[in-house]
Order: sequence, then structure tokens, then C-alpha cells
Amino acid sequence: MYDKSDNMSIPDTGIDTEYEGDYVGNVDLAELLSTCIDACRRGCEVIRNVRHLSLQSTDILDSVQYKIHDDPRSALTEADGASQKVIIECLNRCWEKEIDAGLIKIVGEEDEDHYSTDLEGEKSFDTAFSEDIMSHFDNYNSPRPDFEPMQRDMFEPTEASTQSLSSKSDQVIIFIDPMDGTREFVEGRIHNVQCLIGITLNGMPVAGAVGMPMVHGNDIEIAYGLISPRDKNESSAAVPLLSGVKMFDARNPLDFRSVKECISASGSTENDDSTLRVFSGDSKKPALKFAMGCLENNVLGGSEPGNIQEADGEASHLHPPMRRIVAGGCGNKMLSVQRHFQSLSERRNENDSSTSSSPPMVGAISLAPPGSSSWDTAAPTAVLLAADPDARVTDLFGHALVYDGKHLLNDCGVVVSSGCVASKIHEKLCRGLCNEPEFCEAIGVELNEVAPVETIEVRSS
Repeated sequence: MYDKSDNMSIPDTGIDTEYEGDYVGNVDLAELLSTCIDACRRGCEVIRNVRHLSLQSTDILDSVQYKIHDDPRSALTEADGASQKVIIECLNRCWEKEIDAGLIKIVGEEDEDHYSTDLEGEKSFDTAFSEDIMSHFDNYNSPRPDFEPMQRDMFEPTEASTQSLSSKSDQVIIFIDPMDGTREFVEGRIHNVQCLIGITLNGMPVAGAVGMPMVHGNDIEIAYGLISPRDKNESSAAVPLLSGVKMFDARNPLDFRSVKECISASGSTENDDSTLRVFSGDSKKPALKFAMGCLENNVLGGSEPGNIQEADGEASHLHPPMRRIVAGGCGNKMLSVQRHFQSLSERRNENDSSTSSSPPMVGAISLAPPGSSSWDTAAPTAVLLAADPDARVTDLFGHALVYDGKHLLNDCGVVVSSGCVASKIHEKLCRGLCNEPEFCEAIGVELNEVAPVETIEVRSS
């Protein structure tokens, strides 16, 4: 159930770093993940608190700001900034030495300049409560790190998880989306809301915490994953280290009836091993419309663009029925792909004494047009790759996403797949889109600027 993530290999284009003297540090990724999970839990408490208060008074949601005027997808609430402030304070307390030395960088969505390096107070989001930082925790009923110390030891450190950071090219970046799914929060579809903390090493997602603050009445659920990055000079895949879920007792109350209603309204959760699930949003962007059309009519419909060849034995499996599921939140869509794969894998393990004669697993795909950013995809990518050895995460042209801390937008969208058949469909879709002038125009690139099909970095199973 674990990952080989060679599709996430990215050139060393890290942020320029000013080191203090000849400081050389070791960062244990398991320990770093542990603190990120704990920080994520405390950020989730903030989200639950604001949600609870919003039900008591309309003032909170009435004061929603929009990064893009009247665009619900750009909504910004008090919870976004307040959660990020809590998370950053928690991480700074644990890793102050490494942050000051430039070995660990933090990039948070709600930073005004979209890039938080030294974590100084004035760079934090200005919430309704501007007292000292510990009062901020109190105001949102989130555990204070001075009273309840951060958990650094959820996992045992190993040789594989300990990374020596001794040069400018060794760069750890923590990407924070304090509340992914702000539109869903505002519109009441709260089960889609997540808190995302992703860790990248030299441009590759290696660990992540995906917090789900409002899918349980009395608990906060956090999915996590950790993979060991491959050596820069090797072509072998990364080795998975950790994959699972942590549950925490929640401090802040939640009306669980509304949660159950939201989950019920989202549709059936049954898992059909023969149907391709496609998770996407309701965006009207031309790029998503064109990609969905290509998937349905060309790839699944049998008329493959670009004269893509398929092996004779595979033909019957590469055109499964499709079920499109509209889901909110980038992290939520990606986690849905992972959980569908896990559910199918567990059922196969329970029912099949031998998998040699079983048909290939169909799995699921997630499609998203341009609009997401590094903080949306870093954490769920690591969680997915820690669970599925054949998962793929690329842009819509099949290229690896970039995590250099500077180029933050996923300009060419995102496509995610998990499952044998889904991964092959992923590859065919990307190759087909590379040859479509209309799609390239919708994305905003010239056809001749797209890498030739044979150089697309997607794996063959």
C-alpha cells in the first residue's frame, strides 16, 4: 500500500538561503511530521471554534473577504488567518533554530507576500484578536503550546527519516493551507474543509498532514504520510515510511447533525471496483471542461487523441464506466482518490485468497483546472504517495508539480490518479491533452512549448 514517487522528482530550484556560519543540522522527518500533525490538530480547533461561533452569530460569515471580488472560490474568513497564526507559532516553537538558520522555510497561504521566512509577528494574518500569541490560542480555544507541549515523538526516528541538511541545495519547505475549502466553509459544506501542512525536501513532497476538523462530532481526524526521498543521484523510487490516521479529542463543539446531512447530501460512499471515479469541482473554467470532455469522449470513449497505442490485453480494461463526483476543496478531492484506493485494496485483501487472477483495479482520478497552489497539493500528495505505490500526481500535461517556494501556482492544473487502470488512463489523458491546440490555448501555453509526448514524466505500471 506504499509509494514509489519518482514522478515527483523536481530540479533543485530551492529558495536562496542565508546560513548562519557553518551550521549543519539534521532534521528527522518523522519528528517534523509529528509536530506538523500536532500543529494541524490545533489549527483544526480554530476552524471548529469559528464554525461554532458562526452558528451563534452571522457577523463572522457576514465579514467574509474575497481575494477576487465576489468570487466564492477566493473567500477568506477569520478562520483562515487565525488557524495559520496558531500553526506557525507551534512550528516556530519546535524548529526555531532550523528556521533561523534557513534550513526550514515556511510558506503559508495567508501571508500577504505569500512567503513567510522568518515568521515574525507582523507577517502573521491580522485576525480580530491581536493580543499576545498565547491569548490568541485562548481566544479560539486551541491548546496552548506553553501549557500542552508540542508532540515531537508520535513516531520512532529511523535512519531513513533523518535528513542531513548541510548545503544550500538541501531545502525543507513547509507549505501551509490553514483552511482548504474556504468556499465550502462559507456555504456550509463543512465536511469538505481541511487543514493542510505539507513538507517538501529539495522540491519533492515527502510528508504531509491532512486535518479534517469537521467530519466527526467530537473528534479531529488527521491523515498523514511520510516517504523517504530517493538519493539525488539515483533513479530509484522513494521508500514509504509511514501512512495512517490520528484521532484527537476535540475541544470545540460541533453540530454533528449538520455534518451528517452534508455527508449524506454528497452522495453514496459505496466502492465499485469496476467503475472509474472522477473527482472534480464545479468550476466553469474552459480547461476543466475540455479535460473532462477529452477524458469522457476520447480516452474512455475509445477514440484516443494522438494515436496512442495500447497493448492488446489492456483494451478491455481501459474503457471502464465512469462516475463523476463533484467535490469541494483540492485536498478533499485528492484524499478522496487515496481513500477510494485504500478501501478497494482492503476489500480485495479480505475477499481474494489470490490476486493473480483478479482484474486490474480501476481506482480513481481527480481533475482540477489551473487555480490551485503548492500549499493545496503538497500535503495530500505526500499522504497519497505514502499509501499507493503507483499513484501519480502531475499537471494536466503530465509534468511534475513544482515545489520551489517561489513558483507557487499550479499553472497547468492538476491530475491525480490511484489504481492500475486509473494510472494508465491518467497517462493517456495527459498525452492526449499535449496534442490538443484548443486545450493549450485554454491553459495559456503554446502547443510547441509543451514537452513532446515521449518526455512526459508519468510512469508506466
